[in-house]
Amino acid sequence: MRILKLRCKFCGYWNRVPVNKIFLEQTSPEPKVKVFIPMYLPLQVSKCEKCEKIIAERKELIRIVKGNHHEKTVK
Repeated sequence: MRILKLRCKFCGYWNRVPVNKIFLEQTSPEPKVKVFIPMYLPLQVSKCEKCEKIIAERKELIRIVKGNHHEKTVK
């Protein structure tokens, strides 16, 4: 278990969200090369401490993108 600092997209407040870090395999053009993408799986439904809106749900994977604060993908 890790604690991920996640910024609320509604009010901009930084929240702490308990997550598990997992690695998903991505297809590669070369068959001998394996590419793994680090993603985070929230352990509980998390609400923003300031505005009380939901910022992370259990079934959504969170991927950290450089230059962007966060990106969620549903799996």
